[in-house]
Amino acid sequence: MKNTTFSISAKFSILVLLVSLGLNSNGQINDTTGFHNKKKELESAKVMLKNAEAAVSKLQSEVNALKPIVKWTNGGFQSVNFNQVSLTNWSKGGQNSFSVTALGNLFANYKYNSWTWENNLNVAYGLIRNAGEDFRKNEDKIDFTTRIGRKATNHLSWAAGIRFESQFAPGFDDQAPDTNRPRISEFLAPAYVKASIGMDYKPTDKLTVFLSPAAGKFTIVMDQDIAERNIYIPESAADNKFRSEFGALFTVTYQDKEIFKNIGLRTYLELFNNYSDPNEPNRKNIDVDWQTSIDFKIGKYIGANLFTHLLYDNDTKFIEYNALEQPIEKGARVQFKEVFGVGFSYKF
Repeated sequence: MKNTTFSISAKFSILVLLVSLGLNSNGQINDTTGFHNKKKELESAKVMLKNAEAAVSKLQSEVNALKPIVKWTNGGFQSVNFNQVSLTNWSKGGQNSFSVTALGNLFANYKYNSWTWENNLNVAYGLIRNAGEDFRKNEDKIDFTTRIGRKATNHLSWAAGIRFESQFAPGFDDQAPDTNRPRISEFLAPAYVKASIGMDYKPTDKLTVFLSPAAGKFTIVMDQDIAERNIYIPESAADNKFRSEFGALFTVTYQDKEIFKNIGLRTYLELFNNYSDPNEPNRKNIDVDWQTSIDFKIGKYIGANLFTHLLYDNDTKFIEYNALEQPIEKGARVQFKEVFGVGFSYKF
């Protein structure tokens, strides 16, 4: 009886063990099958993704090919600044005054394949009136630059350019006595034309460095009365209405529309050396033209502008007056102008 009971118990234990092993085996088979299925799904998804990326890239190329080629970009800004001082019983003294200044900038730039053509026009005109006096100009500028270039490398280009500078209206010598203020400037008196050919270096879109070993500077004084004063062309020149110089030109331009939030900066430095001057000691002199403009955006149509201009030209002479109101000719001086204004501005 005991043997029979043991036999049944042993058989039952073996059966349970076999069933347990079978269940585990089926689970492992099912897990292995699921793993392989998911792996196949992943590989299939990768192929689909690769095909989709290729299709997107092809469509993007087709869209780019259908886009119209933008060769010209243009725009500019204009602003009108006002300043008024009104004094009543002001113990510290001073004068009532009113001034208005209009500024404008236009640009039109061409870029296609390896060619570029940049055009920029800066103009300004301002008037000021102090109490008891007539209006006088305190700002007057025409400055046009055009330059064409062809790319040589990623950052270097062959370039040739022309710059024209003059003013709109007559200017008078405010240092002279009130009863005898001679005209010292007029449209095309003087005017400066600079033509150059050389290399442009543009490491970034904001910075441009230009070097020309072959540049010409032409000074024009079309008004006979102004020309006879020899302010802009030295007496030693053969013609007091036209003078040509040949030398080297170096310029640096940096422009950032937003160097800080709502603040833009543009600075331009130009150096010219006349190494063909008949007066050899003068060949060491360098003409300097450094202009800096800082724009402050206050509102959509309200802005402020700080402009500084430093000039040095060894051929530009200055006149001073002695106690007897007699003119005394002086040599060249460093010229500096600073203009700050707040007013209406509009960009387009």
